[in-house]
Amino acid sequence: MTNSFKIGDIEVLALSDGTAKVPGTMYFAGTTKEQWEKHSRWQDHEGNIEFQFASFVIRTGDKQVLVDTGLGDVQFGPMKGGALLGEMASAGIKPEDIDIVFLTHLHFDHAGACARDGGPVFPNATYRWSSAENDFWTTTGNPNDPTRTLFSQKDMVATIGSKFEAADDGAAIAPGVNVIATPGHTPGHASVVVSSGQERAFILGDAIACPAQLEETEWSGMGDMDPALARRSQEAVAQEAEASGALLAAAHFPGLTFGRVLRGEGKRYWAPV
Repeated sequence: MTNSFKIGDIEVLALSDGTAKVPGTMYFAGTTKEQWEKHSRWQDHEGNIEFQFASFVIRTGDKQVLVDTGLGDVQFGPMKGGALLGEMASAGIKPEDIDIVFLTHLHFDHAGACARDGGPVFPNATYRWSSAENDFWTTTGNPNDPTRTLFSQKDMVATIGSKFEAADDGAAIAPGVNVIATPGHTPGHASVVVSSGQERAFILGDAIACPAQLEETEWSGMGDMDPALARRSQEAVAQEAEASGALLAAAHFPGLTFGRVLRGEGKRYWAPV
């Protein structure tokens, strides 16, 4: 399934590489079933959250930008990917049509489909992510990452080679497409702002994992490497989206859709469009 959105003159396609279902109380450690009762709209009847592994194709001017690539054709526990290239084909997009691949961060469920069989999957693209993210995963990395046997950031970066070009806070990666730093989930996590005319939209990667976090501002999800910094990044984006009326999407939000950050009963919430 592919959903299409217009941000002024820019078209954004939301595509899925796959999904996973996990209990909310497992993904958000320390939360209880009772706390989740008021967030039942984000759960199924068994108390699971369905996470999308979403990618976004931004068509702007003569460029096509792919934001995040999903897992690729792998399964890890409840996480299964591999649908992206088929979804792109259904939308009439070939891998060689992509001009820029931007990764919000280098976790395998966002970078897993960058390279395959010793070469880049998107052969004509420049691959971009923040320099802080690149430095972390090619030097220190995360020895506690349970996916390290499935995906090596160092090997992926080496495969991409000279096609990599750093994109830090404020960088323009295509007309109307700019990078904003949203660190915390990983040291160099970054998001994208799409702007055209008076319209704006945020694509957040894992800066926010579930819409419930807009109401439960202290909840930190699995994989947040610096939870306090991640929540500060979340708050900064939420404030701006609420004040400006900008659209907002994140990689794991349900429905492959954008939404708006609104306020009711003294709390923010995300309302899909």
